[in-house]
Amino acid sequence: MTAATVTGRLTRLQSLNTRHTFDAPRPRLRPRGLPPALEPHGIYAAANPAEAAMFGRDLLGAHRVHVADGDHAGFASSFHAVLVRDVTLGYLDYTTAVRVEVQQLPDDVLVIVPANGTSAIAIGDETVHTSPIHAAVPRPGAPLTLECDADAAHLIVRIDRAALDVHLSRLLGRSLAAPIDFVPAFDLSAPRANRWNFAIQMLHSELFERASLVHSGIGHGPLEEFLMSALLFSQPSNYSDLLSPTSVAVRHTVRTACDFIERNLGADLTVADIAGAAGVSVRTLQHQFSEDLSQTVTGFVRSRRLERARADLADSVPGSGVTVTEIASRWQFNHLGRFAVTYRERFGESPSETLRH
Repeated sequence: MTAATVTGRLTRLQSLNTRHTFDAPRPRLRPRGLPPALEPHGIYAAANPAEAAMFGRDLLGAHRVHVADGDHAGFASSFHAVLVRDVTLGYLDYTTAVRVEVQQLPDDVLVIVPANGTSAIAIGDETVHTSPIHAAVPRPGAPLTLECDADAAHLIVRIDRAALDVHLSRLLGRSLAAPIDFVPAFDLSAPRANRWNFAIQMLHSELFERASLVHSGIGHGPLEEFLMSALLFSQPSNYSDLLSPTSVAVRHTVRTACDFIERNLGADLTVADIAGAAGVSVRTLQHQFSEDLSQTVTGFVRSRRLERARADLADSVPGSGVTVTEIASRWQFNHLGRFAVTYRERFGESPSETLRH
């Protein structure tokens, strides 16, 4: 069997170590429409459908790739991608007409848009016809079937579901009552989609320019939050009404308290300090946080500090000398052992693992 050219795991803003195999196929010099920022970041180049499905599991989950006309001679597939922190910008390319059958998508939010041509994406019982101005936002965990013509490549933006939930929760000022559910068809030509289109252009620019802030280890979080906000405000979902400027999701005192917490996360905060800033008693504030956010005041502060710590660990530039102890102390985690345990429970990896990636 012809072997595939494989590169290592997806890492943050880094080219990947290539592990070449004998008789590896030569991928196209540059897949048509490949964004320049992604050109140095090849993840795999596969010579046949089985290899493409095997190497594409991290993106789409377990799936099968079928060549439409049954002639595998001209088949090749490649995937280029960069992971910023919670957002991945990727480019999936097939040289022949294919049908991709996914039994269950991963629990991430995907935005899929053809770079050229058209494709039909069946998401459960609904089919979305996509083009460069019509994208698809499949439901996380749903089955999916993608059918596309020859030389069809897709720009794919993958957003970590947990990170999007946290961001939406902060925008609303309350915990989410249900998982976010986007309308699957995304009209990129609609005026409201201008936010999303601009966010993608900004992300590409930051990844492409070697002297950009992102490449200097600055601004990962705000850039990703801007992109997530752009999606939330551009694409209808079950939370669109609550995101409307006329919606009042939480009472004023809770929002005031949250704003005070955000400005003082690095300080030695007490619940009494926060209640005083909100103009209510400690008991009243605890009750309102429980009703509006479904958590305690101290739980909210701890959660936000963990998120800030993770952001600082993930954004650290290799060789900068940043340590886990330094970042834990910066966000008021003064017992390193307890911090490591709580961090792993929240994010599924240790602080040192986040720092190394």
